[in-house]
Amino acid sequence: MTPPVVRGIYVGIDLALPNRKRTGLGLINANERTYVVSTLSTKEEIIDVILRQSPSLICIDAPLGLPKRGINRLVEIKARKLGLKLIPPLLGPMRQLTMYGMQIANELRQHGFSVLEVHPTSTLKILGMDRQDFVKFITSRLRGPLIGNEHEVDALVSAFTCLLHDNGCTEELTGLEDEGSLIIPRSDCITRVVSHEFI
Repeated sequence: MTPPVVRGIYVGIDLALPNRKRTGLGLINANERTYVVSTLSTKEEIIDVILRQSPSLICIDAPLGLPKRGINRLVEIKARKLGLKLIPPLLGPMRQLTMYGMQIANELRQHGFSVLEVHPTSTLKILGMDRQDFVKFITSRLRGPLIGNEHEVDALVSAFTCLLHDNGCTEELTGLEDEGSLIIPRSDCITRVVSHEFI
């Protein structure tokens, strides 16, 4: 049985294919003003961490839906019109990652968790930050360990996108039916982020 979710806890996953020790996981606890990061390898590790933490929201950096036709979803087309560059879900190796992401998202939803698709590079672009800027920002506001690699940075960016979403500071780029959608920050929230309104 899945324990009840804990409000104010957000998990971000920078997904890589299994058994490569490249999946970054970041957790933001807004209640305690802390963060945790780790680099994982398998689906079982990801599910286990999430079941133990019971976050109120999970944001995954991977396509969580398939296009109705071609290699792009309407999501990718809408994102490009905003100057955001998403890799098509069915382009080369992305096909395998997309299927893996959908599998993990479905299992987490079966446990009762809310799961959203995000894209850390797009989040950072909208917020006017690069990875280094974000690390300075998050470590100045929250207590946590050293961040070991870019996968953990992107996972924390994903978790932060979850936090923004929970505070009504995102918009949704929707695809066709069953294609999924992408959550990105609202540009009019940048000043609220900079002023540390959320953390």
